[in-house]
Amino acid sequence: MVEFEKFIFHLKKRINTNLPGKDSHKKMKVNYSEKIKFPYSKNEAKPAAVLLLLYPNNSKIYFYLTKRTESLKYHKGQISLPGGSKEKGETLLETALRETEEEIGINKNEISILGNITPLFIPVTGFMMTPFIGFISKRPLIKLDSTEVAAIFSVNILDLINNDKLITYRQIKGKNLNIPYFSLNNHQVWGATSMVLSEFKDIIHLIKQ
Repeated sequence: MVEFEKFIFHLKKRINTNLPGKDSHKKMKVNYSEKIKFPYSKNEAKPAAVLLLLYPNNSKIYFYLTKRTESLKYHKGQISLPGGSKEKGETLLETALRETEEEIGINKNEISILGNITPLFIPVTGFMMTPFIGFISKRPLIKLDSTEVAAIFSVNILDLINNDKLITYRQIKGKNLNIPYFSLNNHQVWGATSMVLSEFKDIIHLIKQ
């Protein structure tokens, strides 16, 4: 527990200074060099938020990822962090906490927030996504919302730290593209989620320096 608390202390200090941001995002960004036209722009972006929730277990540190159901309107079947669209009258932090409670059943009042890292625009769906980092002092009980979440899995942060970027091939808008991804718990994590995790990974490396 002491190591977890020490890590959280240094992480909080680090994310409230200069962030690696776009440099980290670029490492996992899908290359749209074939001039795919998306109907969304940053100027009209819809606000959204996600939560990277850390917790200790058996002297290791984990966070949650979810597999989205095939019935959702956006990013169906993909691996993501808990989160979603901002609702009227709430802050982005409130969005991240509400969505986490709804999707994986963790009481938002038990979660401590360290801050947010660099927002990123998702051109495929038109969201401007703000990632928050939070923690909970012990492994929580979880309960997935089966309408939104097909599965929940825990990732050891060491698996992320030691994970090299891989490349797969996908079709987007009828174009064949090289897609960078992380392989975590035998799942391909790509797109916006991999870009958030890339920045988190770089922040951890900066803490160690």
